[in-house]
Amino acid sequence: MMSKAHRLHPAAIMFYLYKELRSIILPAFFMLIALLNSSVMIMILVITLLILVVITKCLLRYFTFSYQLLDHEILVKSGIFVKKVNHVPYDRIQNITSNQWFFLKPFGLEELEIETAGHSEGPEVSLAAVSVKLKDELNKYRSEVDTADKSKNVSRETFSGESYSITWRELLKFSLTSPAFLSGLLAILAIYGKVQNGISKKFYALAANEMQHLGVILIVVGLFLVMLIFYIVSVLILIAKYYHFNLVKVNNKLQMQYGLFKTKKTSIATSRVQAVVVKQALLRRFLKIATVKLVIISNSKKEDTEKDIIIMPVIETAQLEEFLNRFFPDIAVDKLKIKDPLPKTYYYDLRNALIFAVIGDVIFGILFYAIVWLVLSFVLLSLIFCMVPAYLRARRSNLSIIDKNYLYLTNNHLFTKNSYFIPKSSIQLVERRQSIWLEKNLFAHLRINCRSGVGERVIMVKYLSADWVDEVVRWYKS
Repeated sequence: MMSKAHRLHPAAIMFYLYKELRSIILPAFFMLIALLNSSVMIMILVITLLILVVITKCLLRYFTFSYQLLDHEILVKSGIFVKKVNHVPYDRIQNITSNQWFFLKPFGLEELEIETAGHSEGPEVSLAAVSVKLKDELNKYRSEVDTADKSKNVSRETFSGESYSITWRELLKFSLTSPAFLSGLLAILAIYGKVQNGISKKFYALAANEMQHLGVILIVVGLFLVMLIFYIVSVLILIAKYYHFNLVKVNNKLQMQYGLFKTKKTSIATSRVQAVVVKQALLRRFLKIATVKLVIISNSKKEDTEKDIIIMPVIETAQLEEFLNRFFPDIAVDKLKIKDPLPKTYYYDLRNALIFAVIGDVIFGILFYAIVWLVLSFVLLSLIFCMVPAYLRARRSNLSIIDKNYLYLTNNHLFTKNSYFIPKSSIQLVERRQSIWLEKNLFAHLRINCRSGVGERVIMVKYLSADWVDEVVRWYKS
């Protein structure tokens, strides 16, 4: 069965415009600032030229893009100056994600992202505005091609029908404790650093003159307001992004649906899961909430946070065991026995942090010895930012064998606790590390490799009892 070549819906032009404008809006803003001392005519010409270039690029992109459903593959043609023909066999498709903006719902349109096993930087094919029926049509072709494999796996499918939704209380806790607003500030500072040489001296002089008229208190209040605005905007964005987050398990697939202005629907086969990760930042640990992520074989989209897929953005820690039992019944959470950290683990981590802090303090003191208050402030901050993470790292270094199939491991990254539930079948390498000094004290490090995306994930925990590490090595070999 073969269909004719199709173009995207004209609404795709709006998607292209949005993405282009999003990528150039900040550079364009700083460019206009740099042109403040130029004539009004030059600024109008630059703006007009920029708009014409963006519109032309989007129109060309739309009219040179087409897709066609063939018997065994979807054929996508694109490219303005360099023609690209993409053949995506149905049996290579791992996931189809749909994104539906609120203004597309009345027209029955959505964006489809098609992911394959060999493409980890993002979706292999992105169809900006197509009918909602296309996803069902693609899944139909996939099932027809994969009928033989499906018949072999029918006995293994689990129609659990498990469902879990985020409550408003959980979502508010998650959004209010997110440091995402700092990313926005850093992005603006990075862009400013690239274009600051182009900003006119007249603008700097004007800004300096205005600052002189303002008192120190007003300047501090102004900076606080800027931070507050970024914080409020980031909170609202997260609420809109994960609005009505719902997770369902059907046919050995985890299906997620969420979003206020853009409804996103995606599914992940449980066979792709390499490890389950529970993350808790320090503040969220105090609020007794956590985020559950999956280490999978291939990412559905690069922007989906830190190479892992968020399967549950926020959940009360009291509900974690029930959640894992419902969606990952192979993990025998009730058999998990968490060991207490050993005193020498604290000693090693705190000792190393103290040495690092002292070296930094000495170098800083030599450079700025004349400014006593600055040196003392640096010493205090270095002790806080070196010793606190070291204490948390020691406290959270743990290892436990759940059963013959699963390993539990915890470590710390800055102020975030990471708890891993790793199946033996996903582990590619178990490495025991021990220096001659650690050997005398019967301590060792453990390094575990498992697949993540098209690469590997290295999970390491340090300064553990050598007996604990040896036990894991024997478990892996058995």
